[in-house]
Amino acid sequence: MAAAGRERLGRLLVIGGAEDPDENDMHVLPHLVRIAGGKNARVVVCSAPSENPEEKVRVYGDLFERIGVKEVHGAPITTRLEAETDEIRRAVESATAVFFTGGDQLRLTSLLAGSRFCQAIRERLYDDGLVVAGTSAGAAALSSVMIIGGRNEGTVRREDAQLAPGLGYWRDVVVDTHFNQRGRVNRLLAVSAQNPQVLGIGIDEDTAVDCMPGRSFTVLGAGVVTVFNGRITHTNAAMVGDADTLALTDVALHVLPAGYGFDLAARRPRLPDGTVVEKAVPQ
Repeated sequence: MAAAGRERLGRLLVIGGAEDPDENDMHVLPHLVRIAGGKNARVVVCSAPSENPEEKVRVYGDLFERIGVKEVHGAPITTRLEAETDEIRRAVESATAVFFTGGDQLRLTSLLAGSRFCQAIRERLYDDGLVVAGTSAGAAALSSVMIIGGRNEGTVRREDAQLAPGLGYWRDVVVDTHFNQRGRVNRLLAVSAQNPQVLGIGIDEDTAVDCMPGRSFTVLGAGVVTVFNGRITHTNAAMVGDADTLALTDVALHVLPAGYGFDLAARRPRLPDGTVVEKAVPQ
């Protein structure tokens, strides 16, 4: 942990899934390695979300080693006791990045939430410069509340987005992955109707946001990030049933390709030159 008075906020790299499909033209994972120390990076690969955690560790371990990572530590956690060991905490304490694989986000939180492993990650993220990354299920679980199921496409209803507590590393957001590829606009609209405080972040495949928690994020990769600012003027979410159609008014939506960003404090998009886009003045 950083010495008193020398706290360094870490970063989140939140990936929409199916990252870097061509190993000869990778963008997302090499970016993770760069911000985690380059050739001196030490990455913990946590495959707890996967049904085949040992295989996931092997696949990503090979990828990171090809990119040039100095040290890869596998964490194929399958029980809560494994997340409480001194060994796994020491691995986090010496790492420059922790990477959560895809799989099932509910499996991830049920195995890890509240563990010494997750607590060590939280401490180092917020005061010791740790990079915390996740893809697909591993990305969805990084926020305080996560989507664990629901319909793709269709009319906006409460039942379109089934929610559960996440790991809480990124507060006041809900992340949805494989976003445009699987037609998930309705899911984030349903979340906005039920909790207008929350930002909905839809991330395409082979796309990521590089985030300084509470400050801003920048988009990288092949697709776009769709941001739903849920501070709406009206919703009927509390007056209808789960299967009834929802009403929302004045939803702000931003579509951000690579190089664009978002100021989390101002809740406004940012251009590639760093300019924050001002809100239009009503006529």
